[in-house]
Amino acid sequence: MFLITLALAFFYVLPLALGAPSWIPFDTTQFKRHLTIFTPAKKPVEFFWTLSDDLSTITAAVASNNSAGWLAVGFSETGGMKGADIALGYASGSKFVLEDRFTTDFAQPVLDTHQNLTLIDSWSTTSYVAFAFSRPTKTESCSNNQDRDLYVAPNTLQNVLVAFGTTMTFAQHAPTDRGSTLVDLNSPSDAAAELLTNAPVSDLELIPFNVVAPPTNVGAVVTSYCYSYFEAPTDAKYHIIQENPIIQDPRVHHLVIYKCDRSLSQMFSSSKVMCGVTNPCFNFLVEWAPGIGNRTYPEEYAKPVGQGDLSAKYLLLEVHYNQVEPTRFTDPGSGYQLMLSRKLRKNDLGILAIGMLPELIDIIPAGVISTKTYEFPEECSTLLTQNMTVNGVYLHMHKRGYAAEATIIRQGTNQTKGLAKLNYFDFNSQGSVRVPPTTIVPGDRLRMTCIWDSRSYEKGTSGGYGSDNEMCFGFVEYYPLQALRMGWRLQTPPYMAYCPRGSGSNYVAAKEPMTPVSDPNWCSVIPSSAYFPTKKIGLVYACVTIFAAIVAFSNFT
Repeated sequence: MFLITLALAFFYVLPLALGAPSWIPFDTTQFKRHLTIFTPAKKPVEFFWTLSDDLSTITAAVASNNSAGWLAVGFSETGGMKGADIALGYASGSKFVLEDRFTTDFAQPVLDTHQNLTLIDSWSTTSYVAFAFSRPTKTESCSNNQDRDLYVAPNTLQNVLVAFGTTMTFAQHAPTDRGSTLVDLNSPSDAAAELLTNAPVSDLELIPFNVVAPPTNVGAVVTSYCYSYFEAPTDAKYHIIQENPIIQDPRVHHLVIYKCDRSLSQMFSSSKVMCGVTNPCFNFLVEWAPGIGNRTYPEEYAKPVGQGDLSAKYLLLEVHYNQVEPTRFTDPGSGYQLMLSRKLRKNDLGILAIGMLPELIDIIPAGVISTKTYEFPEECSTLLTQNMTVNGVYLHMHKRGYAAEATIIRQGTNQTKGLAKLNYFDFNSQGSVRVPPTTIVPGDRLRMTCIWDSRSYEKGTSGGYGSDNEMCFGFVEYYPLQALRMGWRLQTPPYMAYCPRGSGSNYVAAKEPMTPVSDPNWCSVIPSSAYFPTKKIGLVYACVTIFAAIVAFSNFT
Protein backbone atom coordinates (compact mmCIF):
# COMPACT_ATOMS: atom_id res chain seq x y z
CA MET A 1 0.00 0.00 0.00
CA PHE A 2 2.90 2.34 0.81
CA LEU A 3 4.39 1.81 -2.65
CA ILE A 4 1.10 2.59 -4.37
CA THR A 5 0.65 5.74 -2.22
CA LEU A 6 4.19 6.81 -3.03
CA ALA A 7 3.62 6.22 -6.72
CA LEU A 8 0.40 8.24 -6.64
CA ALA A 9 2.22 11.15 -5.06
CA PHE A 10 4.55 11.34 -8.04
CA PHE A 11 1.72 12.33 -10.36
CA TYR A 12 0.48 15.41 -8.57
CA VAL A 13 3.40 17.53 -9.77
CA LEU A 14 3.90 18.23 -13.43
CA PRO A 15 7.55 18.50 -14.52
CA LEU A 16 8.02 17.06 -18.02
CA ALA A 17 10.68 14.70 -19.28
CA LEU A 18 12.75 15.92 -22.19
CA GLY A 19 10.76 15.41 -25.40
CA ALA A 20 7.40 14.87 -23.71
CA PRO A 21 4.46 16.94 -25.05
CA SER A 22 3.35 19.85 -22.85
CA TRP A 23 -0.23 18.58 -22.51
CA ILE A 24 0.79 15.42 -20.62
CA PRO A 25 -1.13 15.61 -17.31
CA PHE A 26 1.39 13.89 -15.04
CA ASP A 27 4.99 14.11 -13.91
CA THR A 28 6.83 12.33 -16.70
CA THR A 29 10.22 12.68 -15.00
CA GLN A 30 9.23 9.87 -12.64
CA PHE A 31 9.72 7.47 -15.54
CA LYS A 32 13.14 6.47 -16.79
CA ARG A 33 12.14 5.98 -20.43
CA HIS A 34 9.77 7.56 -22.96
CA LEU A 35 8.83 6.77 -26.57
CA THR A 36 6.30 8.18 -29.00
CA ILE A 37 4.55 5.39 -30.91
CA PHE A 38 2.94 6.50 -34.17
CA THR A 39 -0.07 5.01 -35.92
CA PRO A 40 -0.12 4.54 -39.74
CA ALA A 41 -1.89 7.92 -39.91
CA LYS A 42 1.02 9.48 -37.94
CA LYS A 43 -1.09 10.01 -34.81
CA PRO A 44 1.16 9.94 -31.74
CA VAL A 45 0.63 7.94 -28.54
CA GLU A 46 3.03 8.62 -25.66
CA PHE A 47 4.44 5.63 -23.76
CA PHE A 48 6.48 5.96 -20.53
CA TRP A 49 7.96 3.20 -18.40
CA THR A 50 10.36 2.20 -15.62
CA LEU A 51 11.63 -1.27 -14.75
CA SER A 52 12.29 -2.17 -11.13
CA ASP A 53 15.92 -2.83 -10.19
CA ASP A 54 15.32 -6.59 -10.10
CA LEU A 55 13.41 -6.42 -13.43
CA SER A 56 10.36 -8.08 -11.82
CA THR A 57 7.94 -5.16 -12.26
CA ILE A 58 7.22 -2.61 -14.95
CA THR A 59 5.55 0.71 -14.07
CA ALA A 60 4.14 2.39 -17.19
CA ALA A 61 1.92 5.18 -18.40
CA VAL A 62 0.24 5.78 -21.74
CA ALA A 63 -1.33 9.01 -22.98
CA SER A 64 -3.19 10.07 -26.13
CA ASN A 65 -4.83 13.31 -27.22
CA ASN A 66 -6.20 11.71 -30.39
CA SER A 67 -9.41 10.59 -28.73
CA ALA A 68 -11.41 11.05 -25.55
CA GLY A 69 -12.59 7.45 -25.58
CA TRP A 70 -10.79 4.26 -24.58
CA LEU A 71 -7.02 3.78 -24.73
CA ALA A 72 -4.96 0.58 -24.70
CA VAL A 73 -1.31 -0.43 -24.54
CA GLY A 74 -0.15 -4.00 -24.90
CA PHE A 75 2.71 -6.41 -25.49
CA SER A 76 2.87 -9.14 -28.13
CA GLU A 77 5.34 -11.70 -29.44
CA THR A 78 5.04 -10.71 -33.10
CA GLY A 79 3.99 -7.06 -33.18
CA GLY A 80 0.47 -7.99 -34.25
CA MET A 81 -2.76 -8.28 -32.30
CA LYS A 82 -2.78 -12.10 -32.22
CA GLY A 83 -1.56 -13.25 -28.81
CA ALA A 84 -1.40 -9.71 -27.39
CA ASP A 85 -1.54 -9.01 -23.64
CA ILE A 86 -3.40 -5.71 -23.23
CA ALA A 87 -3.99 -3.03 -20.58
CA LEU A 88 -7.26 -1.28 -21.48
CA GLY A 89 -8.36 1.97 -19.82
CA TYR A 90 -11.57 3.99 -20.13
CA ALA A 91 -13.85 6.27 -18.10
CA SER A 92 -17.10 4.80 -16.84
CA GLY A 93 -19.19 7.49 -15.22
CA SER A 94 -17.20 9.01 -12.40
CA LYS A 95 -14.76 6.08 -12.28
CA PHE A 96 -11.85 5.04 -14.47
CA VAL A 97 -11.64 1.36 -15.35
CA LEU A 98 -8.41 -0.53 -16.03
CA GLU A 99 -8.76 -4.06 -17.42
CA ASP A 100 -6.25 -6.86 -18.03
CA ARG A 101 -7.21 -8.46 -21.37
CA PHE A 102 -5.82 -10.98 -23.84
CA THR A 103 -6.58 -12.02 -27.41
CA THR A 104 -5.68 -15.20 -29.24
CA ASP A 105 -6.85 -13.94 -32.63
CA PHE A 106 -7.99 -10.85 -34.52
CA ALA A 107 -10.97 -10.42 -32.23
CA GLN A 108 -11.98 -8.33 -29.26
CA PRO A 109 -9.64 -9.09 -26.35
CA VAL A 110 -11.29 -10.92 -23.46
CA LEU A 111 -10.87 -10.33 -19.74
CA ASP A 112 -8.19 -12.39 -17.99
CA THR A 113 -9.35 -14.55 -15.11
CA HIS A 114 -6.64 -12.97 -12.96
CA GLN A 115 -6.35 -9.20 -13.19
CA ASN A 116 -2.60 -8.56 -12.75
CA LEU A 117 -2.65 -4.80 -13.34
CA THR A 118 -2.53 -2.17 -10.59
CA LEU A 119 -4.01 1.22 -11.52
CA ILE A 120 -1.85 4.05 -10.15
CA ASP A 121 -3.69 7.06 -11.56
CA SER A 122 -5.85 8.13 -14.50
CA TRP A 123 -6.83 11.25 -16.43
CA SER A 124 -9.77 11.51 -18.81
CA THR A 125 -11.06 14.76 -20.34
CA THR A 126 -12.77 15.82 -23.54
CA SER A 127 -9.28 16.32 -25.05
CA TYR A 128 -7.19 13.38 -23.91
CA VAL A 129 -7.04 10.15 -21.94
CA ALA A 130 -4.08 8.81 -19.94
CA PHE A 131 -3.42 6.29 -17.22
CA ALA A 132 -0.51 4.88 -15.21
CA PHE A 133 -0.25 1.31 -13.96
CA SER A 134 2.13 -1.40 -12.83
CA ARG A 135 2.31 -5.14 -13.48
CA PRO A 136 4.72 -8.02 -12.93
CA THR A 137 6.94 -8.74 -15.90
CA LYS A 138 6.17 -12.43 -15.42
CA THR A 139 3.12 -14.11 -13.88
CA GLU A 140 2.20 -17.72 -13.22
CA SER A 141 0.10 -17.92 -16.37
CA CYS A 142 1.25 -21.47 -17.13
CA SER A 143 -0.83 -22.79 -14.26
CA ASN A 144 -4.10 -21.39 -15.55
CA ASN A 145 -5.23 -21.72 -19.14
CA GLN A 146 -7.47 -18.66 -18.81
CA ASP A 147 -4.83 -16.37 -17.30
CA ARG A 148 -2.85 -15.54 -20.39
CA ASP A 149 -0.43 -12.84 -19.37
CA LEU A 150 2.51 -12.49 -21.72
CA TYR A 151 6.00 -12.42 -20.27
CA VAL A 152 7.28 -8.86 -20.67
CA ALA A 153 10.90 -9.53 -21.57
CA PRO A 154 13.14 -6.86 -19.99
CA ASN A 155 16.44 -8.19 -21.37
CA THR A 156 15.57 -8.32 -25.05
CA LEU A 157 13.48 -6.44 -27.58
CA GLN A 158 9.74 -6.27 -26.88
CA ASN A 159 6.86 -5.50 -29.24
CA VAL A 160 4.72 -2.71 -27.73
CA LEU A 161 1.26 -2.02 -29.21
CA VAL A 162 -1.10 0.93 -28.74
CA ALA A 163 -4.68 1.54 -29.88
CA PHE A 164 -7.50 3.94 -29.11
CA GLY A 165 -11.19 4.44 -29.85
CA THR A 166 -13.66 7.28 -29.95
CA THR A 167 -16.26 5.65 -27.68
CA MET A 168 -16.21 5.22 -23.92
CA THR A 169 -17.26 1.58 -24.33
CA PHE A 170 -14.64 -0.79 -25.70
CA ALA A 171 -15.22 -1.37 -29.43
CA GLN A 172 -13.23 -2.07 -32.56
CA HIS A 173 -10.81 0.72 -33.42
CA ALA A 174 -10.39 2.28 -36.85
CA PRO A 175 -7.70 0.60 -39.00
CA THR A 176 -5.37 3.58 -38.62
CA ASP A 177 -5.94 4.04 -34.87
CA ARG A 178 -3.32 1.56 -33.76
CA GLY A 179 0.45 1.30 -33.86
CA SER A 180 3.37 -0.82 -32.69
CA THR A 181 7.12 -0.66 -32.31
CA LEU A 182 9.99 -2.83 -31.16
CA VAL A 183 11.41 -1.55 -27.88
CA ASP A 184 14.38 -2.32 -25.67
CA LEU A 185 12.62 -1.91 -22.31
CA ASN A 186 15.90 -2.08 -20.40
CA SER A 187 17.71 0.37 -22.68
CA PRO A 188 20.18 2.92 -21.26
CA SER A 189 18.43 5.86 -22.94
CA ASP A 190 15.30 6.87 -24.83
CA ALA A 191 17.27 7.11 -28.07
CA ALA A 192 18.61 3.58 -27.64
CA ALA A 193 15.13 2.26 -26.94
CA GLU A 194 13.84 3.72 -30.20
CA LEU A 195 16.48 2.09 -32.39
CA LEU A 196 15.52 -1.32 -33.67
CA THR A 197 18.60 -3.01 -32.27
CA ASN A 198 20.16 -0.22 -30.20
CA ALA A 199 22.69 0.52 -32.94
CA PRO A 200 24.52 3.84 -33.42
CA VAL A 201 25.25 4.67 -37.07
CA SER A 202 26.03 8.39 -36.92
CA ASP A 203 29.79 7.71 -36.94
CA LEU A 204 29.61 5.47 -40.03
CA GLU A 205 29.87 6.32 -43.72
CA LEU A 206 27.04 4.22 -45.11
CA ILE A 207 27.17 3.07 -48.73
CA PRO A 208 23.84 2.07 -50.34
CA PHE A 209 23.84 -1.26 -52.18
CA ASN A 210 20.55 -2.04 -53.91
CA VAL A 211 19.56 -5.67 -54.31
CA VAL A 212 16.31 -4.94 -56.14
CA ALA A 213 14.78 -6.99 -58.94
CA PRO A 214 14.10 -5.28 -62.28
CA PRO A 215 10.44 -5.00 -63.36
CA THR A 216 9.18 -8.58 -63.14
CA ASN A 217 6.38 -10.09 -65.24
CA VAL A 218 4.57 -12.65 -63.10
CA GLY A 219 2.30 -15.30 -64.58
CA ALA A 220 -1.28 -16.14 -63.65
CA VAL A 221 -0.38 -18.87 -61.15
CA VAL A 222 -0.85 -19.17 -57.38
CA THR A 223 2.86 -19.52 -56.53
CA SER A 224 5.76 -17.95 -58.44
CA TYR A 225 9.45 -17.81 -57.54
CA CYS A 226 11.55 -15.27 -59.40
CA TYR A 227 15.31 -14.70 -59.15
CA SER A 228 17.79 -11.90 -59.84
CA TYR A 229 21.57 -12.01 -59.51
CA PHE A 230 23.92 -9.43 -57.96
CA GLU A 231 27.59 -9.18 -57.05
CA ALA A 232 28.76 -7.39 -53.92
CA PRO A 233 31.65 -4.93 -54.03
CA THR A 234 34.93 -6.80 -53.48
CA ASP A 235 37.42 -3.94 -53.10
CA ALA A 236 37.20 -4.36 -49.31
CA LYS A 237 35.35 -6.20 -46.58
CA TYR A 238 32.05 -4.54 -45.69
CA HIS A 239 29.39 -5.07 -43.06
CA ILE A 240 25.68 -4.77 -43.77
CA ILE A 241 24.69 -2.19 -41.17
CA GLN A 242 21.08 -1.68 -42.25
CA GLU A 243 18.53 -3.79 -44.15
CA ASN A 244 15.63 -1.89 -45.71
CA PRO A 245 13.05 -4.03 -47.54
CA ILE A 246 11.42 -2.58 -50.65
CA ILE A 247 8.02 -4.20 -51.32
CA GLN A 248 6.43 -2.88 -54.50
CA ASP A 249 3.46 -5.26 -54.79
CA PRO A 250 1.13 -6.70 -52.11
CA ARG A 251 1.42 -10.16 -53.68
CA VAL A 252 5.02 -10.48 -52.53
CA HIS A 253 4.96 -13.31 -49.98
CA HIS A 254 8.64 -13.22 -49.01
CA LEU A 255 12.11 -12.12 -50.03
CA VAL A 256 15.35 -14.02 -49.48
CA ILE A 257 18.88 -12.97 -50.39
CA TYR A 258 21.07 -16.06 -50.68
CA LYS A 259 24.85 -16.13 -50.50
CA CYS A 260 26.07 -18.24 -53.42
CA ASP A 261 29.31 -20.23 -53.54
CA ARG A 262 30.08 -19.24 -57.13
CA SER A 263 29.28 -16.65 -59.78
CA LEU A 264 25.93 -16.98 -61.58
CA SER A 265 26.72 -14.41 -64.25
CA GLN A 266 26.55 -17.01 -67.02
CA MET A 267 23.18 -18.29 -65.79
CA PHE A 268 21.79 -14.74 -65.93
CA SER A 269 23.63 -13.64 -69.08
CA SER A 270 20.47 -13.46 -71.20
CA SER A 271 17.98 -12.23 -68.60
CA LYS A 272 18.21 -10.09 -65.48
CA VAL A 273 15.27 -11.83 -63.85
CA MET A 274 14.21 -15.49 -64.19
CA CYS A 275 11.07 -17.16 -62.82
CA GLY A 276 10.46 -20.87 -62.27
CA VAL A 277 14.13 -21.88 -62.33
CA THR A 278 16.06 -23.98 -59.82
CA ASN A 279 17.97 -21.99 -57.23
CA PRO A 280 21.54 -23.31 -56.82
CA CYS A 281 22.29 -21.29 -53.66
CA PHE A 282 21.68 -22.47 -50.10
CA ASN A 283 23.22 -19.93 -47.69
CA PHE A 284 20.69 -17.53 -46.19
CA LEU A 285 21.85 -13.93 -45.89
CA VAL A 286 18.75 -11.70 -45.58
CA GLU A 287 15.07 -12.61 -45.35
CA TRP A 288 11.78 -10.71 -45.31
CA ALA A 289 8.22 -11.87 -44.61
CA PRO A 290 5.07 -9.92 -43.67
CA GLY A 291 5.66 -8.08 -40.40
CA ILE A 292 9.41 -7.59 -40.84
CA GLY A 293 10.55 -3.97 -41.19
CA ASN A 294 13.84 -2.11 -41.46
CA ARG A 295 16.71 -3.32 -39.33
CA THR A 296 19.89 -1.72 -38.00
CA TYR A 297 22.63 -3.94 -36.58
CA PRO A 298 24.25 -3.20 -33.20
CA GLU A 299 27.94 -2.65 -32.53
CA GLU A 300 28.37 -6.31 -31.54
CA TYR A 301 27.72 -7.93 -34.95
CA ALA A 302 26.72 -7.52 -38.61
CA LYS A 303 26.71 -9.59 -41.81
CA PRO A 304 29.86 -9.51 -43.96
CA VAL A 305 30.05 -8.99 -47.74
CA GLY A 306 33.01 -8.45 -50.06
CA GLN A 307 36.47 -9.67 -49.13
CA GLY A 308 36.93 -12.57 -46.73
CA ASP A 309 36.60 -16.37 -46.98
CA LEU A 310 33.05 -16.48 -45.54
CA SER A 311 31.86 -13.08 -46.77
CA ALA A 312 29.04 -12.91 -49.31
CA LYS A 313 30.28 -12.07 -52.80
CA TYR A 314 27.64 -13.56 -55.10
CA LEU A 315 24.03 -12.80 -54.17
CA LEU A 316 20.80 -14.28 -55.45
CA LEU A 317 17.54 -12.46 -54.71
CA GLU A 318 14.46 -14.68 -54.46
CA VAL A 319 11.00 -13.09 -54.63
CA HIS A 320 8.05 -15.34 -53.88
CA TYR A 321 4.67 -14.16 -55.17
CA ASN A 322 1.42 -15.64 -53.86
CA GLN A 323 -1.90 -14.96 -55.57
CA VAL A 324 -5.32 -15.91 -54.23
CA GLU A 325 -6.89 -15.07 -57.59
CA PRO A 326 -4.11 -15.62 -60.13
CA THR A 327 -3.67 -13.05 -62.86
CA ARG A 328 -0.76 -11.73 -64.93
CA PHE A 329 0.87 -8.62 -63.49
CA THR A 330 4.17 -6.73 -63.36
CA ASP A 331 5.99 -6.00 -60.12
CA PRO A 332 7.89 -2.70 -60.58
CA GLY A 333 10.78 -4.18 -58.63
CA SER A 334 10.92 -5.51 -55.05
CA GLY A 335 14.02 -6.29 -53.04
CA TYR A 336 16.32 -4.69 -50.49
CA GLN A 337 18.42 -1.61 -50.00
CA LEU A 338 21.45 -2.73 -47.97
CA MET A 339 23.52 -0.05 -46.26
CA LEU A 340 27.19 -1.08 -46.16
CA SER A 341 30.09 0.23 -44.12
CA ARG A 342 33.85 -0.31 -44.24
CA LYS A 343 33.92 0.35 -40.49
CA LEU A 344 33.22 -3.15 -39.23
CA ARG A 345 31.22 -4.30 -36.23
CA LYS A 346 32.92 -6.57 -33.67
CA ASN A 347 31.74 -9.90 -35.12
CA ASP A 348 30.55 -11.44 -38.38
CA LEU A 349 26.93 -12.60 -38.10
CA GLY A 350 25.69 -15.86 -39.65
CA ILE A 351 22.40 -17.73 -40.10
CA LEU A 352 21.97 -21.43 -39.30
CA ALA A 353 18.82 -23.12 -40.64
CA ILE A 354 17.16 -25.80 -38.49
CA GLY A 355 13.85 -27.63 -38.95
CA MET A 356 13.11 -29.84 -41.95
CA LEU A 357 13.08 -29.73 -45.73
CA PRO A 358 9.47 -29.13 -46.81
CA GLU A 359 9.47 -32.27 -48.98
CA LEU A 360 10.11 -34.40 -45.88
CA ILE A 361 7.31 -32.96 -43.75
CA ASP A 362 4.54 -35.51 -43.22
CA ILE A 363 1.03 -34.82 -44.43
CA ILE A 364 -0.58 -32.57 -41.82
CA PRO A 365 -4.04 -34.04 -41.13
CA ALA A 366 -7.22 -31.99 -41.42
CA GLY A 367 -9.55 -31.24 -38.53
CA VAL A 368 -7.01 -31.33 -35.68
CA ILE A 369 -4.07 -29.53 -34.12
CA SER A 370 -0.87 -31.36 -34.97
CA THR A 371 2.72 -31.07 -33.82
CA LYS A 372 6.08 -32.26 -35.03
CA THR A 373 9.63 -31.86 -33.73
CA TYR A 374 12.79 -31.89 -35.84
CA GLU A 375 16.38 -31.90 -34.69
CA PHE A 376 19.68 -30.29 -35.59
CA PRO A 377 21.69 -33.26 -34.28
CA GLU A 378 24.97 -33.46 -32.43
CA GLU A 379 26.47 -35.05 -35.55
CA CYS A 380 26.11 -31.62 -37.17
CA SER A 381 26.94 -29.41 -34.20
CA THR A 382 30.22 -31.27 -33.54
CA LEU A 383 31.33 -29.84 -36.90
CA LEU A 384 31.28 -26.34 -35.40
CA THR A 385 34.80 -24.99 -34.96
CA GLN A 386 33.94 -22.83 -31.95
CA ASN A 387 31.07 -21.81 -29.70
CA MET A 388 28.15 -19.91 -31.24
CA THR A 389 26.44 -16.95 -29.58
CA VAL A 390 22.78 -16.77 -30.61
CA ASN A 391 20.99 -13.42 -30.60
CA GLY A 392 17.72 -14.24 -32.41
CA VAL A 393 15.65 -16.92 -34.13
CA TYR A 394 13.24 -16.38 -37.01
CA LEU A 395 10.52 -19.05 -36.60
CA HIS A 396 8.78 -19.69 -39.91
CA MET A 397 5.62 -21.58 -40.91
CA HIS A 398 2.70 -20.86 -43.22
CA LYS A 399 -1.05 -20.25 -42.89
CA ARG A 400 -1.77 -23.23 -40.62
CA GLY A 401 1.04 -22.30 -38.25
CA TYR A 402 -0.20 -22.01 -34.67
CA ALA A 403 2.88 -22.01 -32.40
CA ALA A 404 6.59 -22.78 -32.62
CA GLU A 405 9.61 -23.20 -30.40
CA ALA A 406 13.37 -23.69 -30.74
CA THR A 407 15.19 -25.32 -27.82
CA ILE A 408 18.72 -26.38 -26.92
CA ILE A 409 19.61 -29.79 -25.48
CA ARG A 410 22.99 -29.56 -23.82
CA GLN A 411 25.85 -31.83 -24.87
CA GLY A 412 25.77 -35.23 -23.19
CA THR A 413 22.60 -34.46 -21.21
CA ASN A 414 18.84 -34.28 -21.56
CA GLN A 415 18.79 -30.80 -20.05
CA THR A 416 16.61 -28.55 -22.19
CA LYS A 417 16.96 -24.78 -22.43
CA GLY A 418 14.35 -22.71 -24.22
CA LEU A 419 15.85 -20.61 -27.01
CA ALA A 420 12.93 -18.90 -28.77
CA LYS A 421 9.19 -19.50 -28.99
CA LEU A 422 5.96 -18.09 -30.28
CA ASN A 423 2.87 -19.19 -28.39
CA TYR A 424 0.76 -17.50 -31.07
CA PHE A 425 2.31 -17.63 -34.53
CA ASP A 426 0.95 -15.00 -36.93
CA PHE A 427 1.48 -15.62 -40.65
CA ASN A 428 0.83 -11.93 -41.40
CA SER A 429 3.17 -10.56 -38.75
CA GLN A 430 6.47 -12.41 -38.74
CA GLY A 431 9.90 -11.49 -37.54
CA SER A 432 12.91 -12.68 -35.60
CA VAL A 433 12.42 -13.46 -31.91
CA ARG A 434 15.20 -11.52 -30.20
CA VAL A 435 16.87 -13.43 -27.37
CA PRO A 436 19.54 -12.54 -24.80
CA PRO A 437 22.99 -13.74 -25.94
CA THR A 438 22.86 -17.54 -25.64
CA THR A 439 25.80 -19.90 -26.14
CA ILE A 440 25.68 -23.08 -28.22
CA VAL A 441 28.70 -25.37 -27.94
CA PRO A 442 29.82 -28.16 -30.30
CA GLY A 443 27.82 -31.28 -29.44
CA ASP A 444 24.63 -29.44 -28.43
CA ARG A 445 21.39 -30.40 -30.16
CA LEU A 446 18.83 -27.89 -31.39
CA ARG A 447 15.18 -28.80 -31.71
CA MET A 448 12.53 -27.10 -33.77
CA THR A 449 8.90 -27.79 -32.80
CA CYS A 450 6.06 -26.65 -35.04
CA ILE A 451 2.36 -26.79 -34.21
CA TRP A 452 -0.24 -26.51 -36.98
CA ASP A 453 -3.96 -25.79 -36.60
CA SER A 454 -5.99 -27.53 -39.33
CA ARG A 455 -9.31 -27.61 -37.47
CA SER A 456 -11.01 -25.47 -40.13
CA TYR A 457 -9.63 -27.49 -43.07
CA GLU A 458 -11.26 -30.53 -44.69
CA LYS A 459 -8.14 -31.84 -46.46
CA GLY A 460 -4.66 -32.61 -45.23
CA THR A 461 -1.75 -30.31 -46.02
CA SER A 462 1.58 -31.35 -47.49
CA GLY A 463 4.93 -29.74 -46.88
CA GLY A 464 6.03 -27.50 -49.73
CA TYR A 465 6.90 -24.05 -50.98
CA GLY A 466 3.50 -22.50 -51.69
CA SER A 467 1.63 -20.48 -49.08
CA ASP A 468 -1.01 -23.23 -48.91
CA ASN A 469 1.68 -25.81 -48.16
CA GLU A 470 3.45 -25.90 -44.82
CA MET A 471 6.96 -25.42 -43.50
CA CYS A 472 8.84 -25.77 -40.25
CA PHE A 473 12.01 -23.70 -40.11
CA GLY A 474 14.05 -21.88 -37.52
CA PHE A 475 16.67 -19.47 -38.82
CA VAL A 476 19.17 -19.04 -36.00
CA GLU A 477 21.20 -15.82 -36.03
CA TYR A 478 24.58 -16.26 -34.39
CA TYR A 479 28.17 -15.05 -34.26
CA PRO A 480 30.99 -15.53 -35.04
CA LEU A 481 30.20 -16.74 -38.57
CA GLN A 482 31.13 -20.34 -39.39
CA ALA A 483 30.96 -22.51 -42.53
CA LEU A 484 28.12 -24.76 -41.32
CA ARG A 485 24.86 -23.36 -42.69
CA MET A 486 22.06 -25.81 -41.84
CA GLY A 487 21.38 -29.25 -40.41
CA TRP A 488 18.65 -31.84 -39.76
CA ARG A 489 18.14 -35.57 -39.37
CA LEU A 490 15.60 -38.05 -40.66
CA GLN A 491 13.27 -39.43 -38.01
CA THR A 492 13.28 -43.00 -39.38
CA PRO A 493 16.07 -45.37 -40.45
CA PRO A 494 18.72 -44.76 -41.69
CA TYR A 495 18.68 -41.61 -39.48
CA MET A 496 20.93 -39.72 -41.87
CA ALA A 497 22.05 -36.26 -40.82
CA TYR A 498 22.45 -33.53 -43.42
CA CYS A 499 25.13 -31.00 -42.45
CA PRO A 500 26.15 -28.77 -45.41
CA ARG A 501 29.27 -26.73 -44.62
CA GLY A 502 30.97 -25.98 -47.92
CA SER A 503 33.51 -28.48 -49.26
CA GLY A 504 33.47 -32.11 -48.17
CA SER A 505 30.63 -34.55 -47.52
CA ASN A 506 27.31 -33.05 -46.44
CA TYR A 507 25.97 -36.33 -45.04
CA VAL A 508 26.71 -37.81 -41.65
CA ALA A 509 25.44 -41.16 -40.33
CA ALA A 510 23.37 -40.41 -37.25
CA LYS A 511 23.45 -42.82 -34.34
CA GLU A 512 19.80 -43.08 -33.39
CA PRO A 513 16.45 -41.28 -33.55
CA MET A 514 15.68 -38.38 -31.25
CA THR A 515 15.35 -39.10 -27.55
CA PRO A 516 12.11 -37.65 -26.13
CA VAL A 517 12.88 -34.77 -23.79
CA SER A 518 10.35 -32.84 -21.75
CA ASP A 519 10.66 -29.07 -21.91
CA PRO A 520 9.76 -27.20 -18.71
CA ASN A 521 10.09 -23.86 -20.53
CA TRP A 522 7.14 -24.42 -22.88
CA CYS A 523 4.20 -22.51 -21.43
CA SER A 524 1.41 -23.71 -23.68
CA VAL A 525 -2.18 -22.55 -23.90
CA ILE A 526 -2.70 -24.85 -26.88
CA PRO A 527 -5.60 -27.36 -26.92
CA SER A 528 -4.89 -31.10 -26.89
CA SER A 529 -2.76 -31.92 -29.93
CA ALA A 530 -3.11 -34.85 -32.31
CA TYR A 531 0.30 -36.33 -32.92
CA PHE A 532 0.51 -37.88 -36.35
CA PRO A 533 2.77 -40.79 -37.38
CA THR A 534 6.05 -40.49 -39.21
CA LYS A 535 6.27 -41.77 -42.79
CA LYS A 536 7.95 -45.12 -43.25
CA ILE A 537 10.99 -44.28 -45.35
CA GLY A 538 13.40 -46.92 -46.58
CA LEU A 539 17.11 -46.36 -47.18
CA VAL A 540 16.93 -46.01 -50.96
CA TYR A 541 13.79 -43.88 -50.87
CA ALA A 542 15.28 -41.66 -48.15
CA CYS A 543 18.46 -41.01 -50.13
CA VAL A 544 16.53 -40.23 -53.31
CA THR A 545 14.11 -38.00 -51.41
CA ILE A 546 16.88 -36.07 -49.69
CA PHE A 547 18.71 -35.52 -52.96
CA ALA A 548 15.55 -34.26 -54.68
CA ALA A 549 14.67 -32.09 -51.71
CA ILE A 550 18.09 -30.47 -51.59
CA VAL A 551 17.92 -29.66 -55.30
CA ALA A 552 14.47 -28.15 -54.81
CA PHE A 553 15.37 -26.41 -51.55
CA SER A 554 16.16 -23.28 -53.49
CA ASN A 555 12.44 -22.62 -53.58
CA PHE A 556 12.41 -21.84 -49.87
CA THR A 557 9.75 -19.63 -48.40
